[in-house]
Amino acid sequence: MSHQAAGDAAPSPGADEVTLVARAQDGDLAAFEQLVDRYESRLLGLCIRMLHHHADAEDIVQDTFLTTWRRLDSLQNPAAFKAWIFRLASNGCLDFLRRRQVRRTDTVDPADMVEQSATGASVEHRAEASAAVDELDRVLATLPPEQRLVWLLYEVEGQSYAEIAEVLRLTEGSVRGRIHRARIAIVEGMKAWA
Repeated sequence: MSHQAAGDAAPSPGADEVTLVARAQDGDLAAFEQLVDRYESRLLGLCIRMLHHHADAEDIVQDTFLTTWRRLDSLQNPAAFKAWIFRLASNGCLDFLRRRQVRRTDTVDPADMVEQSATGASVEHRAEASAAVDELDRVLATLPPEQRLVWLLYEVEGQSYAEIAEVLRLTEGSVRGRIHRARIAIVEGMKAWA
């Protein structure tokens, strides 16, 4: 049964997520493409920070969307889409890291880590920001993958403890503990920078 009546147009760019998911579950490719547009850059940013390699991160994101499309009908609660897609991407990163050691020589392009907030920023300011990002990236790389993932979901993605617990199937207490340990390690690792 289709959620889209014969006279209805394709979903609007501002359509709510539950509607988009329901329409995508009915095979509406335009609705799924809007979901991809909403999540692609966020998932890519998360995967880059986890894997420290742009091409590998792109592969994980592409696999995540392929899996999402193939298994979308198995999602029983369309309101849980965000947690589900982040879980798929997170598990993809963790599985990748388990299969292959991340080479410490891999570097992250600072442009992948932050957006330039002001196009007219001075060369010195951009160099300083780039160095800070490099140092944070170095410190994040020292964290255990599960701890790094929780910190990124909280600090970068802005997800709540409850959302992260749902994504990673942990208790909120475990999420709090991992974030706390990650913060301590980051503060310690960034002391030389301060």
